[in-house]
Amino acid sequence: MAATPHLSTLILATPASVALANQNELKTLTKHRSSPTGSFKKCKTVTELKQLHSQITKNGLNHHPLSLTNLISSCTEMRTFESLEYAQKALELFIEDNGIMGTHYMFSSLIRGYSACGLGYKAIAVFRQLMCMGAVPDNFTFPFVLSACTKSAALSEGFQVHGAIVKMGFERDMFVENSLIHFYGECGEIDCMRRVFDKMSERNVVSWTSLIGGYAKRGCYKEAVSLFFEMVEVGIRPNSVTMVGVISACAKLQDLQLGEQVCTCIGELELDVNALMVNALVDMYMKCGAIDKARKIFDECVDKNLVLYNTIMSNYARQGLAREVLAVLGEMLQHGPRPDRITMLSAVSACSELDDVSCGKWCHGYVLRNGLEGWDNVCNAIINMYMKCGKQEMACRIFDRMLNKTRVSWNSLIVGFVRNGDMESAWKIFTAMPDSDLVSWNTMIGALVQESMFKEAIELFRVMQSEGKTADKVTMVGVASACGYLGALDLAKWIHSYIKKKDIHFDMHLGTALVDMFARCGDPQNAMQVFNKMVKRDVSAWTAAIGAMAMDGNGTRAIELFDEMLQRGIKPDGVVFVALLTALSHGGLVEQGWHIFRSMKDIYGIAPQVVHYGCMVDLLGRAGLLSEALSLINSMPMEPNDVIWGSLLAACRVHKNLDIAACAAERISELDPERTGIHVLLSNIYASAGRWDDVAKVRLHLKEKGAHKMPGSSSIEINGKIFEFTTGDESHPEMTHIEPMLKEICCRLRDIGYVPDLTNVLLDVNEKEKEYLLSRHSEKLAIAFALISTGQGMPIRVAKNLRICSDCHSFAKLVSKSYSREIIVRDNNRFHFFQQGFCSCGDYW
Repeated sequence: MAATPHLSTLILATPASVALANQNELKTLTKHRSSPTGSFKKCKTVTELKQLHSQITKNGLNHHPLSLTNLISSCTEMRTFESLEYAQKALELFIEDNGIMGTHYMFSSLIRGYSACGLGYKAIAVFRQLMCMGAVPDNFTFPFVLSACTKSAALSEGFQVHGAIVKMGFERDMFVENSLIHFYGECGEIDCMRRVFDKMSERNVVSWTSLIGGYAKRGCYKEAVSLFFEMVEVGIRPNSVTMVGVISACAKLQDLQLGEQVCTCIGELELDVNALMVNALVDMYMKCGAIDKARKIFDECVDKNLVLYNTIMSNYARQGLAREVLAVLGEMLQHGPRPDRITMLSAVSACSELDDVSCGKWCHGYVLRNGLEGWDNVCNAIINMYMKCGKQEMACRIFDRMLNKTRVSWNSLIVGFVRNGDMESAWKIFTAMPDSDLVSWNTMIGALVQESMFKEAIELFRVMQSEGKTADKVTMVGVASACGYLGALDLAKWIHSYIKKKDIHFDMHLGTALVDMFARCGDPQNAMQVFNKMVKRDVSAWTAAIGAMAMDGNGTRAIELFDEMLQRGIKPDGVVFVALLTALSHGGLVEQGWHIFRSMKDIYGIAPQVVHYGCMVDLLGRAGLLSEALSLINSMPMEPNDVIWGSLLAACRVHKNLDIAACAAERISELDPERTGIHVLLSNIYASAGRWDDVAKVRLHLKEKGAHKMPGSSSIEINGKIFEFTTGDESHPEMTHIEPMLKEICCRLRDIGYVPDLTNVLLDVNEKEKEYLLSRHSEKLAIAFALISTGQGMPIRVAKNLRICSDCHSFAKLVSKSYSREIIVRDNNRFHFFQQGFCSCGDYW
């Protein structure tokens, strides 16, 4: 075909009289109904059609317009690329021999054929040819070419066709106007669609349905439903297409009340409910949570089709109702249509949810027997199912046999290995993945955080950046969590600024993660700034803010936040009470603690669990009310666990109550004989009291069990790098600088009255040796290193794996005063903010 000019150059002002020729074309064609060319419609293949066309040509009938019209019409009905290409070639040859007279209907038919086959670009090209030859399209041609523009998302060409419609005087034709509304709606041009609709002198059900569909397409579901009621009000009777669109809009809104109003119209208007409407109704009720109503409609449907079965099964699967999915599958296998790949996706998902590997294997077998394994999403679902059921070998076997391994396939394996705790295999798959995507990176970062490999998670994020991958909110939630556990404030501030700089969507989940991150890094001010800027806050966000106050030891502010949460109508849960009781414990607010604990059941109807009792035992134990704590434990409605007794044992060490300590240690040994840390703590209690024989007995018992005490470890962040120190470790590369600094600090502190608390040395050695061992506690090494590595006046932040001892607590207080430094220590229990010789805990650590 000769090259044709751009469509915009063909929109010329054409006299209306020229269109008269088009009106007479069909009159001429219908005079020859008896012609043998009508046999084209009997042809079933392109080969038969070509043979008949050859015969007609030999008989000299090929020059008649009716002959070619029937040929093109038959080719169009076949709807194959080959048949349409043949029709186009025949049309070009006819034009060469006979000119363009009588070709208008042929062009329109060819445009319709290409459009119907989804070959929009070809249909547009034929329209260009029609315009270029000077033929005049009519009100049938334009809807066909607009349909082609719609299917090809050819917005620019559609605009030009609209221009041609206006210039040729067809802008008031309802059929054409409806096609324009549909075109603009499908292309998302809401304003253009509305302008066409508003200018219409007359509107029918197609006009309104196209308008409603356009709004729904852009996610304007409320507007779509409002238009429906407006349509009914002006007296236009909706059809099934209208109803399906409106019911689907209610489903998207998950607005049951609105959906019920729409359903009322079905009865009032006495509309026939067809299979499409039944399917839409079931989907709407399921998405709106009215499962019983959806099931009733489903059960009452006498001619359930495959789409309806798939709709109810996929909705059951989405809502986690796995047993119902399999029940519908069973009914389908007995009485319904044959399951397809959509059916099996829901069924396999249900097997995963139930960890039902037996049913999963049956689904896998059905997929193989029915040739459905070629669908990537089906194989991916089966991989996920086997992984969830712990059958990693089966999952890998399916993966290996897949001809087209998509990124979802690789990610399914990674997620499965992570879920099963096999980080080594997950890492191998991740590194072997040819084209990792954001899901892959997020999965691995999240997995590293889950495995407490926080440094590795941060490092992987940096590698991700270096490879040009753009992070999203899921990435940053994982990174923020890792940063919070590391207690690296500088990194936390960088993460916060990175989120702002990259304009990462700041939703409630990410905001909550940032509040928690800053709280764990000992920066409650920034934590509350993030919290106060959050537009929406759920109970988790309020819990994070109250947790920040707990870290800060600010029990009073924690109660204020809790009261504010209640005033805003947020219903508390058990988790928020844990954060609140922890804050009260760290603040030493015993009376308030009792009030909150009792109010859980009396006011909020939440029965205290073991963790809440643990908080109260910790609160009473810190205050030295050991007998009261023991009474609370004995009155618990459930069996106290080893954590409860551990809290009491820790309090016994602080308050040197050997009798209760021995009782608590005995109970822990009964509950968890393998928990060697408790024996270490009991040994320390005996050592503090100078009962070295008892210390020897406990440690001999530990030695027999092959247990070792976990060494104290502290980390500090300097210029974005994490430095770690271990108690008593002389091999640290910075030790040559740290040791002189420690001597200087000790001299300064002695001058202002510091006396080492040797009871914290739990070995039977002389006082000089005890003093030396005490000076090598990990937090002291970290503080000394920070003093020589940071500028004057800079705050020092230390994260420790164990609870800070009383001597290191006194040491940090005096260093903060002597060197005019703020020192923040996060131990495994809380934060301590040291300033000018005072600690935020009020010496209540």
